[in-house]
Amino acid sequence: MLVNDEFKSELKHIFKSGYEETLLSGTDKDRWLVKEKTSLKNIEEEEFYVLTMSSQLFRIIVLLHFTISDDTRQFVSEVLNIPATNVDDEKFYDYIGEIGNSFLGSIKRDVGRFVPSLGMSTPNRLNKGCLKYMDILNSDFEAHAVAVFDDTELFYS
Repeated sequence: MLVNDEFKSELKHIFKSGYEETLLSGTDKDRWLVKEKTSLKNIEEEEFYVLTMSSQLFRIIVLLHFTISDDTRQFVSEVLNIPATNVDDEKFYDYIGEIGNSFLGSIKRDVGRFVPSLGMSTPNRLNKGCLKYMDILNSDFEAHAVAVFDDTELFYS
């Protein structure tokens, strides 16, 4: 079943507002800028979390792309209020997985106003080599955005 244009437009709005809401939670909103992108084909991020939500009529897949770097580790340390040297891989991945989970939860809450009985997955972390299989899904609709923190692109979705 193809999703109609009105629903696609609403999904795009829900996607962007959910992304912003999730990232702004617990941080200074003036330090963030979420910008729409036409594609994520050329990003260099090493990993991503994949999350899914589904109903009997459609499936929504959210990918949250990132790389462990000094910038992302510093961001996580600020949010968790611990020194960057104490942000080990486990803490880092747990927090980024929570961002993904909150992001999808926000989308589910808003889509749930229109569509009852939505199922939601837990975040699964994959490396960028797995992205080549995403084309197999033949999606009807895509929305892309980059999250910029203090003028540094940290996350793509």
